[in-house]
Amino acid sequence: MFRFNLIKLILLLSFTISAEALAAIQGDEKMILDQQGKPIPFALVKVDQQKPMPVDQSGQIQTTVSGDQVIIFAMGYETIKLSWEEWVALDEIILEEKTENLDQVVVSATRTERSVEDLPMPVTVLNSQKIQETGGMRLSEILREQTGLQIASDHGAGLQMQGLDSDYILILLDGEPLIGRTAGTFDLDRISVSNIERIEILRGPSSAIYGSEAMAGVVNIITKNNKEQSQATVALRHRSFNSWNPSLEAGITQKNWSSDIFIDHFRTDGFDLTPETVGQTQNPYQATTGQLKIRGKISPKLDLSLFGRGYLENSTGQLQIGRDENTELLDLSNNREDFNFNPTLRFKPHENWLFTLRGMSSWFTTQSSSRYQSDGLLFDQQDFSQFYHRTEFQTDYQIRPNQLLTLGLGQLVETVEATRYEDKNRFDAGYLFLQHQWDPGQKINIVSGLRADLHSQYGKRLSPKISGQYRISDKFSWQASIGAGFKAPDFRQLLLNFNNAASGYYVFGANLAEEGIARLEEQGLVAQILFAPENLGQLQAETSWALNSGFRWQIQEKTSLQLNAFRNTIDNLIEAAPIAQLVTGQNAFSYFNIRSVVTQGIELDASFQLAPKVSLSAGYAFLDTRDQEVLEGIDSGEFFKRNSQNQTQRVVRSDYGGLFNRSRHSGNFKINYQENLTGTNWALRAIYRGKFGFADRNGNLILDDKGEYADGWVSLNLTVSKTLGKGIFIEAGGTNLLNTATPAQPNNPGRVLFVGMKVPLIHANN
Repeated sequence: MFRFNLIKLILLLSFTISAEALAAIQGDEKMILDQQGKPIPFALVKVDQQKPMPVDQSGQIQTTVSGDQVIIFAMGYETIKLSWEEWVALDEIILEEKTENLDQVVVSATRTERSVEDLPMPVTVLNSQKIQETGGMRLSEILREQTGLQIASDHGAGLQMQGLDSDYILILLDGEPLIGRTAGTFDLDRISVSNIERIEILRGPSSAIYGSEAMAGVVNIITKNNKEQSQATVALRHRSFNSWNPSLEAGITQKNWSSDIFIDHFRTDGFDLTPETVGQTQNPYQATTGQLKIRGKISPKLDLSLFGRGYLENSTGQLQIGRDENTELLDLSNNREDFNFNPTLRFKPHENWLFTLRGMSSWFTTQSSSRYQSDGLLFDQQDFSQFYHRTEFQTDYQIRPNQLLTLGLGQLVETVEATRYEDKNRFDAGYLFLQHQWDPGQKINIVSGLRADLHSQYGKRLSPKISGQYRISDKFSWQASIGAGFKAPDFRQLLLNFNNAASGYYVFGANLAEEGIARLEEQGLVAQILFAPENLGQLQAETSWALNSGFRWQIQEKTSLQLNAFRNTIDNLIEAAPIAQLVTGQNAFSYFNIRSVVTQGIELDASFQLAPKVSLSAGYAFLDTRDQEVLEGIDSGEFFKRNSQNQTQRVVRSDYGGLFNRSRHSGNFKINYQENLTGTNWALRAIYRGKFGFADRNGNLILDDKGEYADGWVSLNLTVSKTLGKGIFIEAGGTNLLNTATPAQPNNPGRVLFVGMKVPLIHANN
């Protein structure tokens, strides 16, 4: 009997030990919930330094590894850090909504999911709440409020980052590049923000994984995904200048498949900053966006996603040509079309392996025409057609829990046809990129990468990059990165001959600038020559090196400070600038090389929770730009100007203002207040841009005179919003409430007021 009881006791102890060991390995099933008890299906769980594990669509997870510390994070929620004992003891983990984005998951920085706190590079994530607070309808209106970013009014709403133009900033939509640039500038007003879930802004060179267009940084726009249940929402927004923006979002989820449909329409009567002349600064136009996303599991290890998007825009306007009694009126029309189709296959045969095959096909076309109003005869016709196809294969291999190796290779074809191009232009390219993410210790993160390009236009090129982060403490970390880039002049910068009827600006490739300005002068459209086009010269290829370094400091739970210092050195920078001012107040642009350029500065962001319902944030950016060749010329006495007494004198270094269209100082200040009595949210923002050079008035081709600067300005913006019963959302507010005029920036219409409403139609569980 004693022996039998002893055997039972041994078996019982063995079973208990085995159960405890199994629990220690698996950690039991957990639910990750928000404060309302709803699952968070996009949360990630990280055990020590191992790869984060996603929860399933019901917010449930069962860990397969053990460790000392468990970190649970999800976009828009505060991160929780638990000991392993605490993790095992809990069945449900509640995440609180957060005010900052330090622990949000980012894809664009490394092409793999990684939290911001683990990234050794400067990244900003704007979630849907921050996007909503701006009251913006187009992407430019969201980005203009971010520290260190400027919206340049050059042939559309172009983005400027770290002193570099839109040519060097890659715009991604759900991880895939968008095409359709006008001489290098991507018009941000083509992108509606109604269905954007978040925006990732990666500063600094990313050529090592994305290629030459990412020399300054990357903006990745992530659209909404329906993950849990079928739903549908309609929205309607109205603002000044008779601008209307209706939209529809619908999502359907069934078993392992889900789909999202988005339709957005925007129309406006435009605005006019020069009523004394015929033609508006912004002509009336309307644009429609349609988008379809389908995702599902073919098998437990194989996922398929399909993405399709279409964009249609048309505008009309008037323009007066000629002088005195010989004037004529023209009727203008302009159409833009943009179509994208992106299929993606993901195969995960093993926990440590992931294979991704991506396809991307994009078509972008514009048609512009102008006809005499008197008889309807054609005055001018311009067509532009671009096709871009890319196939890419990416392999991610988890070498060890603290090492991830990514290998990718791809092939692309790009063709362009345009009215005044002699032939059909075609580019072919192949590329390979390699990236290694390594966390050698609890305090160190290192990301290194190398990309090799073989391009039919500019041959072979290697673009290396390495980034590192050191955690001095749990609240303070230091980051640094260095990378190289390369960019050749493309056919648009050389040969484009473009006129946007919606905005009334012209863009001439460097090879056509002299002929184009002469033609505009004959038509009586030129008010003033800003640069002599015969002095532009032949465009050369660009090369660059860039350094970024800074810190993240979580001073207290609700107080944070982030700083990034940068320096970009570019040889043969291709600069876009106005070369003539038109009688309508718009400009004609072209391109030229600057032999050696330096852009350097700092970007500082701070946030503070003043009270449970009041939060403050502020940002400041300092930018210093210089053309090294100009400085050498100043030192050798080659540049002259006239003083207030009309006397000729030499230009000295203190006169030199750097590159055109760059503000030395800029910043923002924001107050968010959740008012309890009415349940409304108030978001008050003040955006500042310092003075910037906009034209060469004295003919020496550099910025060196006070009369060549546009005044700085402040825009005061306010958004008030409230969520009513059944999820109905309403908003009202305005931008540029002080009605500040910025004559050198024709994309600013003055004070704009808006109202909007979003109504859920379907919100039922399957």
